[in-house]
Amino acid sequence: MYIIFFISLFILFYTFVGYPFILRFVKTEKSITPLRDEFLPNITVVLCIHNSADSLAARIKNIYDSDYPSEKIQLLIVSDGSTDQPENVIPALNNPAVKLLHYDENKGKSFALSYAFEHISTPITAFTDIRQTFDSMALRYLASKLSNKSIGAVSGNLKITSHKSTEEQGLYWKYEKAIRIKESAFHSLLGVTGAIYMAKTELLPTLPKNSLLDDMYIPLSIVKQGYQVKFCEQAIAYDIVSGSVQEEFTRKVRTLAGNYQLMKQLPWLLSIKHNPLFFQFISHKIARLAMPFALITLFVSSFFLPSPEKYIIIFAQTFFYCYTVMGYLTETSKLNLPLAGICVSFCSLNLAALVATWKYTTEKDITTLWKKH
Repeated sequence: MYIIFFISLFILFYTFVGYPFILRFVKTEKSITPLRDEFLPNITVVLCIHNSADSLAARIKNIYDSDYPSEKIQLLIVSDGSTDQPENVIPALNNPAVKLLHYDENKGKSFALSYAFEHISTPITAFTDIRQTFDSMALRYLASKLSNKSIGAVSGNLKITSHKSTEEQGLYWKYEKAIRIKESAFHSLLGVTGAIYMAKTELLPTLPKNSLLDDMYIPLSIVKQGYQVKFCEQAIAYDIVSGSVQEEFTRKVRTLAGNYQLMKQLPWLLSIKHNPLFFQFISHKIARLAMPFALITLFVSSFFLPSPEKYIIIFAQTFFYCYTVMGYLTETSKLNLPLAGICVSFCSLNLAALVATWKYTTEKDITTLWKKH
């Protein structure tokens, strides 16, 4: 039990402190100079929607208002079983470069993307969602970064703000993004931000139509082909922070369950010989899945430590969890507990990992975890 205690402690420390600390020694990539118009390639922007007709015109306008030459942008909209008639929005735009694909049954984003792949003719494909908006230079920066022959895909920089402020929100997302920036500089990203990324069309894989994590399956498949997937901090998209704790928790469960599915779909990820990102995958993804079990064994093994150390350690853990519950219960009140947000985010992530493990091992249809857009 003494050994189990220290192994558990090591897993916890390495996952959240040790791995990010190691990445601190990686030199951050330099900013890029955007290409001039004549060097920019023709691109297809893929936008998958489900019952979002009321937001569609504004999203299309945002894409074509960008600094990217409009004559080089094809927009492919996939209506995934929408019932709010998005086809009525397109004619009013009077833009022949905007194409709508529609089918009646709501089948999820991976199916919609697979369907879109059959209709892309440009050398470059960009991906986005209905909720976000692009900074005017976002597409130009992505295409400029992608002009490097060794790079197969580029992820943009999603900034999450609130309705009341333009200041970036979400402590966990900022922590996660800092790791991605360093991973990109080290070698390659494990995944991209689905709301803003770009890839070379010829490298796009055949995407399983039940995938939970298309934004990892696609870039990892590109890495397997010998290319790098990079992060471009200058290519910015904006989103509004979710006001629902339940919605955010559900998203975490889906993402973490998707990691299990990904290892089944791409078994080479667990091979140190065949996975060029093995160190990153184990440190960033597998360790996150092991975290809740390390927390449980840490608490249980604490009871077998010698006195009086065990009482101090048990009290510290119990206090932490009680403080976290208090922080969660008072989250919307005027009572501002110091560091409570960090504690809640930490415990929420690990609870989501437990739920994800349970759901993936017990549910026959794992695609129910994917909210249909």
